[in-house]
Amino acid sequence: MRAPNDREFVERFAEVTGGRRPTSYVEGWEQFIQFCEEGYDDNLDEYWFDLSIRNAIERLLTDERLSGFPQMEWVRERIEAADERFRAVLSEQPTPGRSERSWWEAYLPAWVGPELAAELRDTYGIRVEVRES
Repeated sequence: MRAPNDREFVERFAEVTGGRRPTSYVEGWEQFIQFCEEGYDDNLDEYWFDLSIRNAIERLLTDERLSGFPQMEWVRERIEAADERFRAVLSEQPTPGRSERSWWEAYLPAWVGPELAAELRDTYGIRVEVRES
């Protein structure tokens, strides 16, 4: 049996994701993390929407149609490195009512922009450091 080539991997990846490429997920997650490292400067609805890329990534990492491709190792390595960066910005205290969710949804950044800080206080009773970008 021959090893799948990059073209086959990208085609299968696009099939699984509805046309997206591996780099769009990896770079999208890394960009979101960069926003969080700087102090996510948007509202709570946008935060949850932007964070949803990590749920899609989790589905990809566990998809049987992609698991046999050696190219997924590159995806896994980049996601693992990005996950470590994201864990570093998260508060140590789980978000009320979200502790049963995936780790990336159960915790919020320890510092954010002023708008999100106000919403976290009002919605969850959580006080976080405010960082203006």
